[in-house]
Amino acid sequence: MYTPSPERHILNHSLAMALLGWNLQVFQPALALRRLGLYRPATLGTPPAPREGPGGGVALSARTELPELLAVEPEGYESVREFDQVSELYEAVSRPFSDPIVDETLALMKPYLPPRARILDPSAGPGRAAIALSRLVPEGEVVAADLSRGMVEKAHGAAREAGRRNMAFFQADVARPPAAFEGYFDAIFCCLSFHHYPDGAAAARAFKKVLAPSGTAFVADAGPAWFIELARPISKLADPGFVQHRTGEAFQRLFAEAGFSSVYWIEVLPGIGVTIASA
Repeated sequence: MYTPSPERHILNHSLAMALLGWNLQVFQPALALRRLGLYRPATLGTPPAPREGPGGGVALSARTELPELLAVEPEGYESVREFDQVSELYEAVSRPFSDPIVDETLALMKPYLPPRARILDPSAGPGRAAIALSRLVPEGEVVAADLSRGMVEKAHGAAREAGRRNMAFFQADVARPPAAFEGYFDAIFCCLSFHHYPDGAAAARAFKKVLAPSGTAFVADAGPAWFIELARPISKLADPGFVQHRTGEAFQRLFAEAGFSSVYWIEVLPGIGVTIASA
């Protein structure tokens, strides 16, 4: 059982209160405005048209019952080890903030998901969003990956408890995906994780590599410059593994340089943008 230090306990509590406060004071009023048709999100670029095709269907989830874990800890795993320790606590702290973002991102994704879609969640954490994705593609599958062994094991247990069978689980570095992932996926769902990646350019290139030619990546993260400045102090102090946030313009450049043919960005909630990048 993980017992946080007094300092870590204070930081966890501070982060939880900040995330809950943002949900109540910012997200919920924005969602009320959206229901009234009054929310006008900022955008960059043109939304890509959904691609045609049925999707790849079930394969990896039919072959892998247990999580596929790395035989040895990769270089630099020290920055991930804290996620192993907090895998049981992470969801409780993050959900008040992350749930509305997950919901908005899934709503954006639905028109782009063919019936037999194969979806990669490259930083699935404890698996809640990946499980929700698996329900959207009953004829397809979701691969929940994470570099944290503890998170992968937590996600696998949660999915099996929920009775989800069209899912596979991999411990994997987002920038160095397994060979089995190459050209495999119809969509990528990356939610509130990109700011943890030490090499964002390598991650964007890896996303391009694992997508099928008609695939689409969806990346939800902090976006507007005003929110990045506001969030930076507590992110540096309290968010394990935080590296950097990026503006919508920076995400557009990053994915265009990685070879994506079309990159669109939309501020789905105040402070949070979703990048939609077509392979």
